[in-house]
Amino acid sequence: MDEALGMRAGPLPRGVHALVEDEIAAGGGFVLAHLLARALGRRDDDDDDDGGVEEGGGGQRRASPRVCLVCAEQDFAHHARVMGKLGRNLRADVSSGALAVVDALTTPFAWCANPGASGLSRGKMGGVEAHTRRADASGLDGARDLFRAIARALGDDDDDGDAVVVFDSLNALADGEPTAADADRAVPSLLASVSSLRRGRTAIVALAHRDACAWDGRGWLDAARRRADVVVSCRALTTGHAADVHGHVSAEHRTGRMIKTTTNGAAAPRRVDARFRLTELGPKVSRVHV
Repeated sequence: MDEALGMRAGPLPRGVHALVEDEIAAGGGFVLAHLLARALGRRDDDDDDDGGVEEGGGGQRRASPRVCLVCAEQDFAHHARVMGKLGRNLRADVSSGALAVVDALTTPFAWCANPGASGLSRGKMGGVEAHTRRADASGLDGARDLFRAIARALGDDDDDGDAVVVFDSLNALADGEPTAADADRAVPSLLASVSSLRRGRTAIVALAHRDACAWDGRGWLDAARRRADVVVSCRALTTGHAADVHGHVSAEHRTGRMIKTTTNGAAAPRRVDARFRLTELGPKVSRVHV
């Protein structure tokens, strides 16, 4: 998939923002699963040639990041089944400490049950207010609580290690706000706050359903697009069903941070179009336009 979409392989770049934007009929969950697997890294010590290396070279391997999966649309069991088909055991990742899960679907504020648990204090965590205009800081209780849950899941903010936070649906977070205006404040502020964790070393991967947004309720999605280094878009076929193609997928490399460099040093195109087919053994993606 990385090759077809012009993305360089290996660990996700430190602090990168990747937005997966789909139509519900197309289903971009397979891209989210692929990026989650990349965030978690390989399960053995045999990294790819360009994996596990500090950005900028030097030959030093990066430690695996702490990964947090925010389940807002599907429960953890669903994600475990999907990743299991790709050969990844998420339950083993949770047991090993490589993956933390924040349940924003069934028990969104379970972290409150143990206020004395280890983790960040209120004073050190900051919050969404730091990334919101003072006049807009009201009505952010949901985003504030979720931010604190994510911060606790990642652990000590003074840790020098990298982190990756994966949101399985920004729509579910936006729909939890009372009004579209509240969502337009809360979601961008939450993303900015999360990216500031670990001293700005936190990468974000998020899925959003564009056709599930009302025409007057896309402010938060437009803000997420502006923040993204790469936007991967999944679209259904406009002419109906085809036996060998299930939809179109494209990657818009807005900053070039995830773009693949060819052997002669040239960068791949800023926009790459491909088509995909979903199989029992995983998605098959092939480039159709360069």
